[in-house]
Amino acid sequence: MAALGDWVEHWLDRYCAPGEHDLYESRAGVLACIRCRKEELAGGTTCMVCGIPGERFSALVGGSRPGSLTGKLCGPCMDDFRDRHSIRGWSVAAAAAA
Repeated sequence: MAALGDWVEHWLDRYCAPGEHDLYESRAGVLACIRCRKEELAGGTTCMVCGIPGERFSALVGGSRPGSLTGKLCGPCMDDFRDRHSIRGWSVAAAAAA
């Protein structure tokens, strides 16, 4: 398991960049990416970075995407972004209303 300070980097290495997954329904209520195998709960309740249940709606900016990507982030990912602001070109732009 990644050290907390490397949490986001660990998942960026393991999975496709946020918003770049090619998802299919692997089983009822669960989507999986055909490239990186990240699983997400249908309905957008999974963290955009690591795949554990997300706790807070947020907007990520950066990577190769223009604009922002809105979805949920979990506590460890939010803590990592709060501590380091920008991680591999990604940062939290703003919190959306829950």
